Amino acid sequence: MQKRGYVRIGLSNEPPWTVIDADGQVGGAGPDLTHAVFQRMGVSELQGVLSTFGGLIPGLLAGRSDAISSGLFIQPGRCQAVAFSEPDLCDREAFLMKKDMPLALKTYRDLATDSSLQVGVPAGGTEEREALAAGVPASRLVPVPDGPSGMIMLLAGRIQVYSLPASSAQHLVDLWRGQKFSLVTVEDAPVMCAGTAFSPNAVDLRDAYDHVLAKLKADGTYDRILRAHGFDPSLARGHTREEFCRGKESL
Repeated sequence: MQKRGYVRIGLSNEPPWTVIDADGQVGGAGPDLTHAVFQRMGVSELQGVLSTFGGLIPGLLAGRSDAISSGLFIQPGRCQAVAFSEPDLCDREAFLMKKDMPLALKTYRDLATDSSLQVGVPAGGTEEREALAAGVPASRLVPVPDGPSGMIMLLAGRIQVYSLPASSAQHLVDLWRGQKFSLVTVEDAPVMCAGTAFSPNAVDLRDAYDHVLAKLKADGTYDRILRAHGFDPSLARGHTREEFCRGKESL
């Protein structure tokens, strides 16, 4: 990788975790942090390999990318498939609703008790697992392919609640300033952390990445990158890869 001078990163466009602009330029908290780590490792160029969220791990295992840096939460099932770095991007869950909706929703359990609600969740995301565990039936969960689609579905009344990571929710509220949305942090959902994912055959590369990531956390580079994208850098410091790999089984 150092010899060829670039690293291929699997990405799914999910601002502010990952941002791909109209010219194909890659940014966002995940790619910017991953780029900084690999630069310290002597790899100067980052090449984005765009994928659907569900295609990220298959693409990595097929050799189409060298790593995934797209807000992939560390979960037990995924830990069996890929080699995660230590946590790098952590977030809480949130609900988005139209402000004119007379809803007092603070927990996934609240969603379960109101049978009239259709709940949008990122396709293949952690939110579906949390909602099902709280008793929301699968028939009321609506897969949402991306953030803008979720906002359109809210405005059209196809869903009444959109559940997604808080940083993603805030990014969408900022983009749709002309509309009135409420953002509520979910009270019964744990902090979730993502890590950069590597092939299970690339544990040495993962370990080298972790070593440099720890240095960036110590010298302030990590904090600067995360704050620039609206993330709280203190969240990752309270969690470990081992903790999440031992956690509840993912869907």
